[in-house]
Amino acid sequence: MTTARSSRRWALSAVVALLWPLLLGATTAERELEVRMLEVASGLRCPVCQNLSVAESSSELAQEMRALILDELRAGKSPEEIRAYFVSKYGQWILLSPTARGFGLLVWVLPGLGAVAGLGGAAFALRRWARRGSRFAPAPAGAEDLARVHDLVVADALPARLSAEEAREIEGLRELEFDHRAGKLSDQDYGELRALYEAKAAATLAAAAAERVRAAARAAEEAEAAPAPAPAPARPAPRRWRWAAAAVFLVVFGAAIGFLLPQAVRVREEGGSITGGMLTGSEAPVSAAQPRDLPALLDQGRRAMEAQDLGRALTLFRVALEVDPDQVTARAYLGLVLLRGGHPDRALPEFDRALSREPSFPQALWGKGLALYETPGKTSEAIRTWEALLAQDISGKDRDHVRSLLAQARQRLERETKPAPVAPR
Repeated sequence: MTTARSSRRWALSAVVALLWPLLLGATTAERELEVRMLEVASGLRCPVCQNLSVAESSSELAQEMRALILDELRAGKSPEEIRAYFVSKYGQWILLSPTARGFGLLVWVLPGLGAVAGLGGAAFALRRWARRGSRFAPAPAGAEDLARVHDLVVADALPARLSAEEAREIEGLRELEFDHRAGKLSDQDYGELRALYEAKAAATLAAAAAERVRAAARAAEEAEAAPAPAPAPARPAPRRWRWAAAAVFLVVFGAAIGFLLPQAVRVREEGGSITGGMLTGSEAPVSAAQPRDLPALLDQGRRAMEAQDLGRALTLFRVALEVDPDQVTARAYLGLVLLRGGHPDRALPEFDRALSREPSFPQALWGKGLALYETPGKTSEAIRTWEALLAQDISGKDRDHVRSLLAQARQRLERETKPAPVAPR
């Protein structure tokens, strides 16, 4: 008996050893699929919570989209093919990153142009600064310049023709002389500082004198070249045409943007995100300006819900309600769309408005029960709503489904109303 048991253990260990690599490989492949699914979902906008990606949203539609992406990846579809499918269904606005075409091209091109313009401007400024620093370098000071500096230092008043910089250098030497006489500087420090200050002042005076000579020479040349005696006409600013061209460009650009954007960009009725037509590349939405065939709108809305295209279904039912605000079917299906999008609090008023017109409408009773069941503290109201639905003439399959939900709701209500056990003393 011991030998038989030992044999079974060895056989079981061998089976586990053989199957373990297969199980490990399947687990690794599934994890890789999950990672690829999240990469695709992180680039898609949730149609319900449009400020979140499909990977981050907790709405029912986002969960279905993640499951669909996973199934498509298992079927061998590439991430590009999956994104193209969602773009064909929802339009370009479903992509969190704009495509490099149409108006979205500006998002990719403008940063590069701005960087190039900034680098070009910086290079131009550095080049001008380097040229300005190397222009008219002062010649080294000679003995005559030093003697002139000494005469100005001991003079009672400075000549009026001196520039502010020249006068500042001379005043610096006078203050140095005063500090030495007051005993604030030693003879050695005074000698070193005086030699330095005198050389700097002499170079400043020499450069200023050379500039005055050049200015006088230019004035003489202009006087000789100027035609006499008629006064020369005022020369226009050489770069004025550039400013005029820039102003014209800004006006034209602003007018073009102001004309194109209102035609191409619209605000979605649900969620407030911006989508468009010509500039963004997305398809034109259903609007109230199109023919308002109420039966056709309701039929297209139901088909959109069956195809899980909640954005289009929402638009179609809203247009139907613009045609007839008391249309019970459109009102009930609008509530179902909001409920599917994860907004039971916004769906409840739509169901109540439908039931106020037709209290026994099955779709409204069904949706209201679901919305109440998803709302904390509303389980008993959900039970009463589904009991009213069972009193209506519905199919056997729907009746069985409602009974199953009723059983779950009653179990939950029993747990909610069951008193908490008292701890023994």
